[in-house]
Amino acid sequence: MIQSFRTHNVPHWIARCVESVTRWAKHLGYRYEFVDDALLERVPDWYREKVRAKTPLVTDLARLLWIREKLAQGGVDVVAWLDADTLVFAPNDLEIEVVGSCVFGYEYWLQQNRHGKLVVRNNVHNAYCAFRPNCPVLPFLIESIEKLVSKIDPDFIAPQFVGPKLLTSLHNTVGFNVDPRFGAVSPDLSERVLGGHDGSILGERVSKMRAANLCLTLSDEIEHELLISNLQRFDSGL
Repeated sequence: MIQSFRTHNVPHWIARCVESVTRWAKHLGYRYEFVDDALLERVPDWYREKVRAKTPLVTDLARLLWIREKLAQGGVDVVAWLDADTLVFAPNDLEIEVVGSCVFGYEYWLQQNRHGKLVVRNNVHNAYCAFRPNCPVLPFLIESIEKLVSKIDPDFIAPQFVGPKLLTSLHNTVGFNVDPRFGAVSPDLSERVLGGHDGSILGERVSKMRAANLCLTLSDEIEHELLISNLQRFDSGL
């Protein structure tokens, strides 16, 4: 299990998320490694210059390069990544399960459409991902991300361009293995959790969410400290 985040000016709620992952990983006997922003140095200079140091876009590639590096060292069956803003709030019956060569997180994203009606969007995300040695998807993703960024106009790079947007597009065509136990909490879902609602608002799902990306980039829309405290009561999943 690997994670990364800066080690200065760390929000308290991020520290709580990381601690939940380290505690969970230790309980299951997973080897755990954490690095600071040195992770970003794995990305080529031209790439960082092209995306103008937009951290999410740099991290999307950096995590894959680090995973490739860890797999190449040998001695591991799986290398898994969790974003530092991911909270493991229901650790019981939650393990890394990679049926094929890789797996990604899957979110049921609650939001209002342009008519003000609540809808659920299903997306593949890379806040959680895990790969086995010799996985053919890993080098394909690395090469695809580099080629896409090399061709795009830097003024029109969306924050999720080579992360969830790319993965969801590919998933709709080829069908990746996904794990909805590793999901995400949108601002609209957060508001309802804080209001006492449960996950039934997301509709029928394969399994409940047990770990959730809490979206650092949406700090202006989510009360993270309160959300973490409320998620703790869903010890059987949300």
